[in-house]
Amino acid sequence: MGRKRGFDEATVLQVVRDQFWTTGFAGTSTYDLMEATGLGKGSIYKAFGNKHDLYVRVFSDYCQGLVAEARERLQGGPEAVLPSPIARLECYLVAVANVFAYESPHRGCFLSKVTADRAGEDEKVAQTARRAFDDLAGAFAATIRDAQDAGEVADDVDSSALGYVLLSVIRGIDSIAKADVDGVMLEQTVRSALALIPRAAPPRAEG
Repeated sequence: MGRKRGFDEATVLQVVRDQFWTTGFAGTSTYDLMEATGLGKGSIYKAFGNKHDLYVRVFSDYCQGLVAEARERLQGGPEAVLPSPIARLECYLVAVANVFAYESPHRGCFLSKVTADRAGEDEKVAQTARRAFDDLAGAFAATIRDAQDAGEVADDVDSSALGYVLLSVIRGIDSIAKADVDGVMLEQTVRSALALIPRAAPPRAEG
């Protein structure tokens, strides 16, 4: 029977993620992780592997949580607070934009930071980032298809392409918010992007 760990894994992973979020992969040493977590080098390696293993682990966990939250907030069904798919999409995207705009300090999204820092040279990171981007764009696309079914959006709209357009808008907001761009302008950017989605024509009156 193995010995019970003397630490809470979820808490340690959160501390590690925040350390990487603040100082990046190259700027974080194993000793930095030891100091942040209070664990010895041997304990870290035994539980999580080397620094790169731990980096990929916390990045993957973050991406899975980000996608799961987006899907939960965008999905419809009898429990949905907002019955309109377009309204749910707008509510979610505006909320995300406001987080980027008004957080202090402006550290942005961990997905964006890791992608910029490591995806060009680390295939595991690149694969995880691509999957997260595909899944987020897919969640937006699924909501747009729901809006088409509800008669809110034109049937000839390419929902998959539009899902990536909205993803690009919100990722861009993540980037420029770090320069302290006005939050009202960032929110209006989201609303303007959504307003460009072709709406379904109203039903023709009979008679």
